[in-house]
This record gives sequence, structure tokens and C-alpha cells, in this order.
Amino acid sequence: MYMEMQISVISAPKLETLGSITDWCSNNSRVVFGSTVIQELRIDNLTTVVGTVKVLAIHMLNFNLDMLIGLMRCFPCLEKLYMKRSQSGEKNLWRRKHLNFLRSHEIRLKTVVMGWYRGIRAQVNFASFLVLNARVLESIRLKVARCDYNEEFFEEQHRMLQMDKRASRGAQLCFTAACSHDVEGIHDDDVSHLDLTDPFACGC
Repeated sequence: MYMEMQISVISAPKLETLGSITDWCSNNSRVVFGSTVIQELRIDNLTTVVGTVKVLAIHMLNFNLDMLIGLMRCFPCLEKLYMKRSQSGEKNLWRRKHLNFLRSHEIRLKTVVMGWYRGIRAQVNFASFLVLNARVLESIRLKVARCDYNEEFFEEQHRMLQMDKRASRGAQLCFTAACSHDVEGIHDDDVSHLDLTDPFACGC
């Protein structure tokens, strides 16, 4: 996660899981699918979409809506999205072209996990957009700091995310205390997770 890497994917017709990728490193790190370049989690010149990826884990230095929506455009068949941010800053950008794309294409996300959720505006906007538009959404899991792990905070987030207007009537909003894993349950030195269907699921 914290090393400079350049990965070029020539052919991976069965690739379903990708992660964790981060924007922590310098501009020298990138992942390339065909002519589409992911650099610091940003999509440069989206010409190739990766329709096989169903599970994506990312680690952001700052929460960035524009970056997230760009990744969703690149991976249109995502079913599980794991996110963790490391700072309290936010970039609350909603580019019209990205929003128009999401509104005109089916959102297939079933599970969304947001690590270190603090209820900042960008996080609320992204989560509420999914609540109101993702028709097959099953759960949004928010991992919150222990100081926010209380009924008052939970009730406030239910209201702010507009759960009473959710597009998927079966969607659930869950809260857990934040744990120390990098992105959910995977550790840098624990390769046994790679045999799992979803190596990022956390039992904490």
C-alpha cells in the first residue's frame, strides 16, 4: 500500500478483486488497464472500463467524491466497495458529467464499507447518494471512532443519509467501532487472506 508501484494489466479476464490501492504515494505509482490509467486513485483518460471487478478496496489520504465517482465509472460492475481515509480533510466535488453517468447507469453496489467515518459533508453526500439511488444495495457499514459510537450519532446519521427514502427497501445501515486494520481485515504480511472470496471482509 505504501510503496511506489507501476502495474500494467495486459489481460485479466477473470479479475474480480482489486486492492488495496491508495493515493498516499507519489505520482510515480499507477495501475494501468489498457489505455486507462489510475494514478493516485484518479482516472486519467477513461477509455477502458473493467467490467469484471466486483470487489474494490481503496485507502484515501482525504475523502474525495470526484475520485470515488471516477473509480465507479471505471469499475461499473462493483458489488462491494471498501474505503478508508486517513485525514479529516475533504474535497466535496460533484462533477456534473460523473453524476449524469451514475444516474443513467445501474449502480450494482450491494455492500459499502466506510472506514473512519466521521459524518463530514463529503462522506454524507456520497453515502446518501447511494442510499437514494442504488436499487440493489444491501448494507452500508460505517466504522466510526469510539467517541462517535453512541445512539445520538447513529440517529443523526440515519436522518442525514435519508434512510427512510432509500431506493433499496432492504438496505441496512450498520455501525461498528473503527479497528486498526489497514483496509478492513487484511494485513500486509497475512497472505492467507488471498484465498478468500472477499479478502477485505473484517470480523471485528
